[in-house]
Amino acid sequence: SVHEGGELFTWGQNTHGQLGVGSQATLILQPQPVKSLKGIPLAQIAAGGAHSIVVSLSGAVYSWGKNDFGQLGLGDTEDRGCPSYVGALEHWKTVFISCGADHTAVLSKEGLVCTFGAGGAGQLGHNSTQNELTPRVVAELLGARVSQIACGRQHTLAYVPSLDKVYSFGSDEKVQLGEQPDQLVPLPTKSPVNTGKSCEGNDHSTLYNDIVQPVILSISSYIFMHFTQNSYLNGIATLKDEEVDAWISNLSLQRWESVKKNIRLIFSSEACINGSFLEKRDKHFKTSKEFLGIDMSEVQRFYKKISKKPLVYQEV
Repeated sequence: SVHEGGELFTWGQNTHGQLGVGSQATLILQPQPVKSLKGIPLAQIAAGGAHSIVVSLSGAVYSWGKNDFGQLGLGDTEDRGCPSYVGALEHWKTVFISCGADHTAVLSKEGLVCTFGAGGAGQLGHNSTQNELTPRVVAELLGARVSQIACGRQHTLAYVPSLDKVYSFGSDEKVQLGEQPDQLVPLPTKSPVNTGKSCEGNDHSTLYNDIVQPVILSISSYIFMHFTQNSYLNGIATLKDEEVDAWISNLSLQRWESVKKNIRLIFSSEACINGSFLEKRDKHFKTSKEFLGIDMSEVQRFYKKISKKPLVYQEV
């Protein structure tokens, strides 16, 4: 669970380190903060059978947990008890991630899809049943500009809005891909499924037309998901121009109390601060150790604006 203050909390089974808290305990009943991700403005988290993946607002991907099939995308099969940066996806401009039981799918802003992990059921879409230890682009979807992806236990879906088609690949043992029972679909195939909001489970996938905020809930091996048009999940509190403009307007006492609460939420969190001043026009996707991805001119503009309201300036 990602708190609006930017912290990620995990709890539950930890047999393979899938909680990311660095603990040897196999079961943790109380929510624990994933401290190694502190300060990183997270956009989304996805949970697989026993592995976890997060993506930041700047497109950085981190993975941890079970890795026997390479589902962490780190080039090996060693489990991780703490989040590890997926270097192979640097500058990929990741905007959405999804996990199956033992595989992972990643969507870029340009609509490219790459997959990694278990491939025994064809769920990676590479026309083979081999496992992939590092992210690999699904070649059959090149040029299709995918806008949404979703993983079931052993299958993957990809939606192409320009064609209004869902492409599917992987295990079809219970007809979840709209084909014949017991049929593997190792390459993306047009599947007669409605489009829009997705609800995937252990062995089923359904897409609908609602436009809602994306929410991911993992219960055992079931994953339920909802999509927006751009597939972002920006749930942490960040600064918005219209809100700042409201801060420096004439506020009532009641409104000021609400503003103070919002200011304290954002400026007490490194993740919220970083997320508020990211570079615009895709420059933030270049964030790395060498490039911070923070627009300092935006920081200066913000402080210049609130300096007109000493009460707000002092609170910040």
